[in-house]
Order: sequence, then C-alpha cells, then structure tokens
Amino acid sequence: MGYPDDQLARGEEVKLHTRPHWKEGVGPVLWFVVFLAIGAIAITYTTRLDWDGKIWLVLAEVVIVIALLVWLSVIPWIRWRSTHYVITDQRVMWRDGLVTRESRHIPLARVNTVSYTQNVWERIFGFGDMNIDSASDDGEINLIDVPKVDKTKALLYQLAEDDRARRSAAGDGT
Repeated sequence: MGYPDDQLARGEEVKLHTRPHWKEGVGPVLWFVVFLAIGAIAITYTTRLDWDGKIWLVLAEVVIVIALLVWLSVIPWIRWRSTHYVITDQRVMWRDGLVTRESRHIPLARVNTVSYTQNVWERIFGFGDMNIDSASDDGEINLIDVPKVDKTKALLYQLAEDDRARRSAAGDGT
C-alpha cells in the first residue's frame, strides 16, 4: 500500500491523485540525452588519442558526465516523481520529497478560497499554479504546475460543497 492509500481515514476516497505537469519531467530527460551524447562523444575521441595518460582523462570525463547527469537529470526527475497532489472526499493533501518529506493536509471543511493563475503558455498546455487558502492554522497550500488546473479547481469546489452539505445533513439529523 503506497501513498496516499496509507494516509487515508476509514471510508475516505481519493478523487484525484496527480503530480506536477509532465513539462517538469521534460528538462531532466533532455539533459540526460544531451549529457549522455556529449559524454559518449568525448570518451570516444579521448580513447583514440595516442597518449599514455588517456585513461585518467577518460575516467575524469566519466566522473564529470555522471555528476552532471545526477545533478541535472536524476535529482529533478526524482523530485518530480515524489511530488503528489491528492484530493479526497474529505481533504486536500500535498506531499513533496523522497529523503526529506514535507506534507500538508487541509480538511475540505476548512477550505475558504481556491484560486489559480495561468499565463498563455500554461493555458496552451493545460496547467497552472493553484492556491488553496484555509480557515485553519495550516494557512494555505500552493500547488505548482497542476495539470488541468481549471477542472481541479471545479472538482475541489464541488467536493467542498458536498462536504458542507453532508456535515449540515448530519447536524440536522442528530
């Protein structure tokens, strides 16, 4: 059982589980291809040298390429894959990080305002930044590069209204 299933309350149902827009994963993939190609070309030319110390140069090239791959490709990819935006029928959850985790949860009953921003580029590709303001001490959650941000906002408002109606019906029946 993985995230968010291991964080759900009894009867709680996930309505949306997503991560930042796929454009966040494009850069790391491009850096990976570029540095892999550059490293292969550099190592190929270095091995053709007629020089006794070329093994050290090849080793240095391998170390540099691996360091650049990890820094510009692997770490950003892992960061993207470990960021979760989850909306359930009871709350909004955000979690980020693999080694050091940060997590925020806001009950739907505490959601006051939901807003989002999109520039032209973001509208074309269907994502945006969402700000969820809460009436609790938790403050707000800022979700970056949310896919289908307008539909996500509509879903969140609908779930908040459903939660309010459920709570008021439960309050009237007792």
